[in-house]
Amino acid sequence: MDHIRVSKVEQMRLVRSGNNTEYVGTLHLTTHHMIFSAGDLELWIPYPMIHSAVLVRPPRRDSDDNIQAVYTEERALEGSIRIRCHHFLFVTLRCTDIRRLYDVFATVKHLACVGSLEQLYAFDYRSDTADDAKAVEYDAHAEFRRMGVGVAGGVGQHWRVSEINREFQLCATYPPVVAIPARISDTTLTYAARYRSKARLPVLSYLHPNGASMTRSSQPMVGLKQARSVQDEKLVEAIVATSEPTGMVPRFRNERNNIIIDARPTTNAVVNRAIGAGSENMDHYRQCRKVYLGIDNIHVMRDALNRLADAAVDADNVSATASDLGNAEPAGMMARIQSSRSSWLSHLQNILVGVKTIVEAIDAGHHVLVHCSDGWDRTAQLTSL
Repeated sequence: MDHIRVSKVEQMRLVRSGNNTEYVGTLHLTTHHMIFSAGDLELWIPYPMIHSAVLVRPPRRDSDDNIQAVYTEERALEGSIRIRCHHFLFVTLRCTDIRRLYDVFATVKHLACVGSLEQLYAFDYRSDTADDAKAVEYDAHAEFRRMGVGVAGGVGQHWRVSEINREFQLCATYPPVVAIPARISDTTLTYAARYRSKARLPVLSYLHPNGASMTRSSQPMVGLKQARSVQDEKLVEAIVATSEPTGMVPRFRNERNNIIIDARPTTNAVVNRAIGAGSENMDHYRQCRKVYLGIDNIHVMRDALNRLADAAVDADNVSATASDLGNAEPAGMMARIQSSRSSWLSHLQNILVGVKTIVEAIDAGHHVLVHCSDGWDRTAQLTSL
């Protein structure tokens, strides 16, 4: 509450992208949402959803003999706050009291731009009852039991939970508790982790009721000399063996139906060999086949999204201008988006095609290992979907 300079502003004016109607209503600023209401319209914007907010000050004129000229109602409406949200919502706020507009901007700035996670409302909230506080706790052991990991006689009987990373000494970016094949020792994990970028070795993400698993990791450290790790190969082999009645990999049946997903374009995987990384040599993972998905990295994705958002803003501005000039056929948003060449829809298509490949394999009872370079952007997108 310390950062809220103003909690309620009457007679606030709002314009949304794609709709040139100006609404006049009340703006409420809480610790977790910015809420605008005007008649039947009620717009809730959570602060973490805000991508950017720009304060446009009223322009100074040569005729202004003092600073108070800027604070008149007529001049105040020349100033605005332009807000862009991550879900393609664009709003413009105006107010006849320029000081109120500045207070709104300062409040939104402090609540949307936090220095740590603990400053977010979700972490700042404190429940009055012990039951509510207990309900939000995450129990990794209980979640693995829910999937059947380590349950005797179940689909997960050949899996176990390991706390080898409880002090984050094995992998700084993995949780303290991971699920691995039961026949793999913690010592083997230690050696296998050395073969994966950032020590992100293959661990369980999801166990299907039919026994098929989805695991994730980072790229192997193959390099130009085609290095290999017997421990890593044993780990992948053990993953494949978990759904067999005896816990052993069959020699002939369905040898190549299990998949190692490399989410990157093939060229990227090959280029990474120059820095000591790369992709699996499938001669050493004979129970699996490899599939490249051709998904670009997070930087390319972000650039595509920004170009798409900029095109949407430009299209909205052009549409508004054409409407003001009485043009019956203003420039369309789709035309502006297509001309931006953002390739955003192509990126989404590549991700969904990859998800389809994973789902079909797991549904058929096959195991899938997913990784990209470091295993924390494309890999997360694919496994979460």
